[in-house]
Amino acid sequence: MEMLTANVYVETKIRGCNPGIVLTSEGSVFIDTAQWISTLLEMRNFAKEKGPIKFLINTEGHIDHIFGNHWFAGESIVIGHEKLNELFWTVAGDLDCYDYSVDVIKRQDKDSLHLMPSREDYIVNRPQITFDNHLTLKLGAHTFELYHTPGHSSSQLCVFIPEERVAFTGDTLFSNCQTWLHSADIDELLKTLDFLETLEVDWFVPGHGPVVGKEFLIEQRALIYEWIAAVEKGIQIGWSLDDCIKNISFEHLSPVDIGQDEMMEYIQRTNVVKCYNYLTKKQ
Repeated sequence: MEMLTANVYVETKIRGCNPGIVLTSEGSVFIDTAQWISTLLEMRNFAKEKGPIKFLINTEGHIDHIFGNHWFAGESIVIGHEKLNELFWTVAGDLDCYDYSVDVIKRQDKDSLHLMPSREDYIVNRPQITFDNHLTLKLGAHTFELYHTPGHSSSQLCVFIPEERVAFTGDTLFSNCQTWLHSADIDELLKTLDFLETLEVDWFVPGHGPVVGKEFLIEQRALIYEWIAAVEKGIQIGWSLDDCIKNISFEHLSPVDIGQDEMMEYIQRTNVVKCYNYLTKKQ
């Protein structure tokens, strides 16, 4: 784990999302959960040595952010947006989410496979507290401002801790790795980037990739516009959707996040589809 501030720890070098821990005088708050059981349990044990884990906040419902909720069931209160169930524990490709998770563990965290509960014992631990636009949580001397920041998904959250000048954005931001637009509402995503500009932070913890400063917002916004512009150019010269998929790729710009190399083609294709539909709907 990386110690971002005296009280904030993040893990950015594993497959899946970037989970974090915020320590307070009355216990800790987890933000998202690791998709590797070994790392998840290491982080959980680290936090429990410092006191009780009071809350778990899910920034979205995609499997790489919620897989570890099982290990907090009955122990920590789970918080998420009221729309979280639109994605929570939904099917992942040809496999359902349980089989998908087992497959990931077999391939990338195999020494922990014996710790995976059976399908019958696995707890799909949904949020016990939900909200619509904004929720303020106070624990010890820390404030957690939870904002609905739709765009990447309809239930996307940003968790801002003003005392630490840190914000966890979930998959609104992807740093030094491929950006996924597969589930995005592009207009909402651009509005959310504008909102993030208003936060008084030193560090943003993205959903994937290294921690970044506020200046990264410009880069993320520019990349989205590059995708749109590339597809728009294709439409202007008469390309069909299939032509755009065949001829447009941003594969050269960055790798896929850790452990997901096989998803490169999927990202390129679905990003083109998302931008194509976005543009043709507006015409």
